Amino acid sequence: MLDLQSLAVGYRNTRGVVLSGIDLAAAPGDFICILGRNGSGKSTLMRTIAALQTSLDGAVLLDGEDVASMRPATRARRIAVVLTERQFNPGLRVEDVIALARQPFTGWQGGLADKDRAAIADAVAVAGVGPFLRRYFSDISDGERQRVMIARALAQTPRLMVLDEITAFLDLPSRVEIMALLRSQARQKGQVVLLSSHDLDLSLQLADSVWLLDGGGGFSVGTPEELSQSGHVGQAFDNEAIRFSPSQGRFEISSSASANT
Repeated sequence: MLDLQSLAVGYRNTRGVVLSGIDLAAAPGDFICILGRNGSGKSTLMRTIAALQTSLDGAVLLDGEDVASMRPATRARRIAVVLTERQFNPGLRVEDVIALARQPFTGWQGGLADKDRAAIADAVAVAGVGPFLRRYFSDISDGERQRVMIARALAQTPRLMVLDEITAFLDLPSRVEIMALLRSQARQKGQVVLLSSHDLDLSLQLADSVWLLDGGGGFSVGTPEELSQSGHVGQAFDNEAIRFSPSQGRFEISSSASANT
């Protein structure tokens, strides 16, 4: 369903190529976590997959069609994107923000049909945003805004969801709930969900597959168990403060860091 073919991502300036030679595929129902340290290229990769940024080489195919060549309206029906930046008119209520997800389906008049209302109602229920549906988007907390943006992505009923650091403002129970929800949605709806996250332990517990960026242009792919046992997770994240324990499947504070506290 999603194919990355000889993909190279980066910038046509002094920053140059960030990642290259990426050949990957994802099937319907896959919940994939993209992990890597700050600056490793996670956001650049995700923006390129969503055609928000031009690739330096290669192609991204969704259902066999080049994403970069799709008409904007077609791309908007097939791909939902939630980035860390959220800019909406302060006069919009939460329900308005979510309803905007159906704009690619409503035509120039913008009227909601029964199927649009059903998609919105389902997204509201799944994301748990019903209690503040009538509040203004600008008046709710960062965590509530994240839930609204997830609801908006769900209401879009896409084939591919690209979610960049969407759990950043959520507390731990909410992070677990949202990631489990997205994994369930992927399987139930036959969608591909790509999620970048700094919640390393949670991602390794919940992901079907991990795309791991090591920060030096390296790229490893596998199940969480495969990447943990092979040492790739430790190579990407270990430092003097923390180390990844393959036997425990989680990060641990190093003895030197503990001695300094």
